[in-house]
Amino acid sequence: MHTSGNLCLKRKKNRHRIHNPSLLLSLSLSFFWHSVHNHCISIPFHSRAWRHNYTTYKNMITQAPKMNTSSSFTSFLKSKWRSNPKDGKQSRQINSITDVERDWVRHSALKLALDGDFKAPIHDLLKSGGSEVLDIGCGAGFWTTDMAIKYPISHFTGIDVEKSIFPGNTARNVVFQRVDLLELPLPYEDDTFDFIFIRCMVDVVPDEDWDAVLRELVRIMKKGAYIECLETYPALVDAGPAMTTIMQLANSPDQNMTAVMQNPLPNRMAAISQLMGMQIKHIHTPVGRYGGAVGSLLLEHWDRIIESNKQKWVQNKMVGEKQLAAAIKDLHEEVDTYQTYMSWYSVVAQKRGYKGPLIQIVDFDSMMSSDGST
Repeated sequence: MHTSGNLCLKRKKNRHRIHNPSLLLSLSLSFFWHSVHNHCISIPFHSRAWRHNYTTYKNMITQAPKMNTSSSFTSFLKSKWRSNPKDGKQSRQINSITDVERDWVRHSALKLALDGDFKAPIHDLLKSGGSEVLDIGCGAGFWTTDMAIKYPISHFTGIDVEKSIFPGNTARNVVFQRVDLLELPLPYEDDTFDFIFIRCMVDVVPDEDWDAVLRELVRIMKKGAYIECLETYPALVDAGPAMTTIMQLANSPDQNMTAVMQNPLPNRMAAISQLMGMQIKHIHTPVGRYGGAVGSLLLEHWDRIIESNKQKWVQNKMVGEKQLAAAIKDLHEEVDTYQTYMSWYSVVAQKRGYKGPLIQIVDFDSMMSSDGST
């Protein structure tokens, strides 16, 4: 397992330290995607996962019409993701390119910060093949597609209420389905999945619906299967005046953030008797260029939150136009000065009831390598 993307974040005084300075990157996404579009895949990350990731999306990009302007990524997304749902329903509004870009940036940052895609102890099971994985709220399928490439003989299902952003090209072992998480029961049999993954959904599902949703997810889990939820705490730490203004706007009641904090997911999962062995891990990620690649990506993430919502904030008189413009202007330097960071938690639990034999998975290639054999 590579260590180039690890962060020293155990104590506050070390939270901005990056082990490998070469992880610093330029955050001009237009230039980046223009380069990828023209097959210049030179990424300053020394990570096998990153190489797999960009190879996948390169295959999508090669079918998009070439452009010589900074809008190439925008045109690519418009050409690859369908924009008009055929079912006629007006589901949640995707702010087109900006929201998809934001999801990609957040996915990339978390992949580096976590040194992988998940924390549940299911790597060997997925590698051995035949496992069924469900990605809840998959969006444009970045996590689902990465996992399908990493574990080619396991099967992955990504579900989302907004099918217009599903990728057009997928690996053989992944499928995307339009499923509304609030329309229960879900269209799956009991004991279907070996692993269920949920990320950044706590502000999407209403507070009063979470208990029913979690019980339904446990129903479709196999005995011995794992469920993992990765969420962020709404309040940033060591935020200056500008970031505090943006944070208050983003966490305003009309964005659902007040309600969801009434009962956090770990509390709800702990109350489900069918789950056991719950583990909670906390992760601290810098926001700002002082934090290297991860910090720069998460700063870009916040830039795109602002871009998606600033017009609504002003129109709804939640903030004055001049006050918002001043906050945006000061934001980038301020987060570096204050060394602002975000806090996340990963909660993993296992479904009770598996009474079969203990399965030991041995990687024969690794054994041969350790023995010095050829």
